[in-house]
Amino acid sequence: MTFKRMIIIPLFILTSAVAAQSAVEVPNARAESDDKINVFQMKRKLQDQTKDIQRLTKEVANVEVTLGMNNKKYLQLAEERAKIEERLASARRNADFDSETLKKSYAQTKSLLMGVLLNKLENTERSSDMLARKIMIEGLQKKLVDLNGMMSSNKDLQGNVDSLYAKLQESMDTEKELLSVMGELEERKRTLRESLNSQTKSSEDARIRLDEEKNKLAMNQKSVQREKAREKLAPVQITEEIKIPSQPLSEDQFRAPIASYQNMEYQKKGVTYNFHGKNEIRAPRGGKVVYTGALANYGNVLMIDHGNDTRTVLLGQFDYAVKNGDAVKEFQVVGHTNPRSNNGLGEGRIYFEVRKNNLAQNTYLLLDKKSRAASSN
Repeated sequence: MTFKRMIIIPLFILTSAVAAQSAVEVPNARAESDDKINVFQMKRKLQDQTKDIQRLTKEVANVEVTLGMNNKKYLQLAEERAKIEERLASARRNADFDSETLKKSYAQTKSLLMGVLLNKLENTERSSDMLARKIMIEGLQKKLVDLNGMMSSNKDLQGNVDSLYAKLQESMDTEKELLSVMGELEERKRTLRESLNSQTKSSEDARIRLDEEKNKLAMNQKSVQREKAREKLAPVQITEEIKIPSQPLSEDQFRAPIASYQNMEYQKKGVTYNFHGKNEIRAPRGGKVVYTGALANYGNVLMIDHGNDTRTVLLGQFDYAVKNGDAVKEFQVVGHTNPRSNNGLGEGRIYFEVRKNNLAQNTYLLLDKKSRAASSN
């Protein structure tokens, strides 16, 4: 049979204790107010980051639309240029570029015709010579007409060639300018993407910190409520259980909660284990499971009470195999890791923390020597 040691507390001592508790309530209220202000500021910052992400996302979408339109325009210009080049090649094939030869042939024919006409003035020729001269004159006159037409046609064709070449040059200049614009847009898109990725990561980090602060504030509020409830009962309480002061923690008291892991990271408080695939989660010390649940953006939570105002917290990507109220032995399997990616075979993280009197301790220093030695390898 277990007996509780009780002591009679005089009423005036209780009254003094209540007054002392009321005096402590003021800084507690101030701390709670500061926490609320901090959460409010973090919410505002997160809202601003969300607006920036929305703005950057819209800008990226606009740049992509503009790039699509310019790309379509570039393809149309390329198709038009190909048609102009085809027409230009045809015009060049049909044009007689030897205009000097045409002019020279025209001058020679004209000179020859003038010579034949001058010979007509002589009276010594016979009728047969006159007929031959007439045929020659008509032939030369016809050749002059043909040469004149060829020279005119050549001039028109040359003008058409010049016009097509000008259009081709204009199309090529437009394409060049459009390519420059598209290059600038691609660079703008890359810069926006980098800013968007940076803002998104910053927003995710801010959201995680906000969830931490919300949980901290909720826990503090519950603590304050419990304290107030005790204060209401204090004036009528005439007995008090004598509580033996808890013993301080020392090194080499806890084992690593995960049997196999890739590496571990530790700071002044908790320890983070990076793992791959499915691994066993084990109780770092014997105790009683006092909480199992999920925490937004973090994963599942498992809390074990080891007595002496000492608890351990496991947080991350794992599935627990115990329930509230279960007694567990040291290094007993209490769950398994679950990375939630690649069918449970991906990479994940488990956070481990030792708390004493509801305060986080330097967990790394409390691990057994074997666990600490493994981290230094």
